[in-house]
Amino acid sequence: MPILSLAALTILDAGPVGQIIAAAESGWSSVGLRLNPLLPTDIAVVGHPALEAEVARLMARHRIGLLEIGVFLIKPGMNVAALEPVLAFAQKFGARFVVCPVEDDDLARRVETFGALADLCARHRLDALVEFNPYSACRNLGDALDIISAARRPNTGLVIDALHLSRSGGNPHDLAGVDPALLKLVHFCDAPAFAPGSKSADELRKESRTARLLPGEGALPLRALLDVLPADCPISVEAPSARLAGLSATARAKETLIATQRFLAGG
Repeated sequence: MPILSLAALTILDAGPVGQIIAAAESGWSSVGLRLNPLLPTDIAVVGHPALEAEVARLMARHRIGLLEIGVFLIKPGMNVAALEPVLAFAQKFGARFVVCPVEDDDLARRVETFGALADLCARHRLDALVEFNPYSACRNLGDALDIISAARRPNTGLVIDALHLSRSGGNPHDLAGVDPALLKLVHFCDAPAFAPGSKSADELRKESRTARLLPGEGALPLRALLDVLPADCPISVEAPSARLAGLSATARAKETLIATQRFLAGG
């Protein structure tokens, strides 16, 4: 069984401290944390000693693993060197992956930025993973592969988000020709069936952040996706559910784990 981890976005409102507590209380053995804030509401941990200490205390107390950290948005003017404290902090807990969406339309510049970040990640034993989505500057699998190919760094790869793969017009069969060594992480969730072009960029963004379905609740070809991924590819469940929005973070995390385990068991 591959690593099963709770992604930060599933219970993003809980913040890193609340995410660790909710994951541990609901039975997860691993968690993803948003240690590099993206939204104004995101909580910055690194650089705040009390929060750093609390995260370290909770990780040790609950013996929970850290699989991935986000969000490292590849964008014009990105100060890569300034990110080192976050990467060093994540390394303390054995984190494996840094998730990198892309918001730079300049092809050469985004490759240069991503390569520099990958080099910095390598110093902290982290892999830098490109995440494509249809409302970003890296809209599909082909765009992501182009960045990785041009960057030519050994510690790079892809995060395959089940929702983004569908909404970008792709399907699991598209991964059959991809080097398995690049398929390092999957963001797992479900969603209704989709006709390409039927949603605006804003609608796609809102669905991604707030209205995914739990595994088994929708129509995505999740079993076909798992079949084409390496058997040991870690599964990070990224499923912020509108249906569960009124529940506590721990209750949402528990419902997400139950649904995922049921699906993986064939239910």
